[in-house]
Amino acid sequence: MTAFVAGLRYEFRMQVRKRTVWIVPALTLVLFVLIGGSLLRDLFDPAERPVDPRTAVVGLAVQLNALLSIGFGCLLADRLIRDDRLRVASILDATPASPRARLLGKYVGAAAATAIPVSVAYFGFAAAYAVDTGEPRALSWALAAFGALFIPGLLFVAAFALAAPLVMPAPLFRVLFVGYWLWGNVVSPDMVPTLARTLVHPLGGYPLAAFFDFHGIDGQDTWAGPIPGATLNALRPDPTPALAWLSIALLLTIAAAVLAGAHALRTRRIR
Repeated sequence: MTAFVAGLRYEFRMQVRKRTVWIVPALTLVLFVLIGGSLLRDLFDPAERPVDPRTAVVGLAVQLNALLSIGFGCLLADRLIRDDRLRVASILDATPASPRARLLGKYVGAAAATAIPVSVAYFGFAAAYAVDTGEPRALSWALAAFGALFIPGLLFVAAFALAAPLVMPAPLFRVLFVGYWLWGNVVSPDMVPTLARTLVHPLGGYPLAAFFDFHGIDGQDTWAGPIPGATLNALRPDPTPALAWLSIALLLTIAAAVLAGAHALRTRRIR
C-alpha cells in the first residue's frame, strides 16, 4: 500500500468519525432555516419554487455551498498541524514514506471525509425535491452541479485550511477565513473590491452562468462577468464554457500551489 493511499484511508476514517464533522453542518442548516433562510421555501413551496428542476437544484447548490463551506474550512484548520501538536510529526518524517505523498493523502482523505455531510445534505434535499415534484431529472442536475460547483470550491478551501495554520494559529485562520468568505462571496462587487464574480470565485460563478445558465431562483441574479465601475473587472470577462473550465482549472491550480508551499515549508522546518 502506498503512503498516499494509507494516509488517505487513515485521515478519512479518523475525520469522518469526528462528531463535530457532522454536528457543525447540521447546526448550520438548522440555524439557517430558523432565521428565515429560503432553502426549504425554494424547494418545497409550490408558489415559490422554480418550475425548472435544473434551476431548483442549482439554486440549492449555491445556498449550501455558500453556507456549509464556512464550517468545512474551519473543521479542516487543524488537520496538518495536528501531527506536530501530538508530537508524532518527527516519527512520521523518519519513515521511508514520502512526505509529499503523506501530505496529499492527508489533504484528500480529510477533505473527502469533511465533505461527506455536505454531500449528504445536498443530495438529501435534491432527492426529496425530486420525489416531491416527480422530477427524477433533478438528480442528474444535482450530480452535475456537485461536480462543477462543490468539488472545485471545497478543494480550494481545503488547501488553504490545511496550509495556512502552518504560518498562523488555527483560531486566527478561522476568523480570517470567515471574513474572507463573506467578503469574497457575499459582498457585492459594486460596493467594495471583491473577488465575487471573478474567475477565482470559489462558489463557481462562471460554471453557474456558462454550464447551467443560472441567474438565481428569480432569474434576476448575475454570477459572472464585468460590473460597470467595479474594480478587478480584468478578472471578470464575459462568461463562456471555455472560461468556466478555466475558472475550475484556476481554483485547482491555486489549491495545488498552496499545497506545494505547505510541503516546502514543512520540509524546510524538518531540515
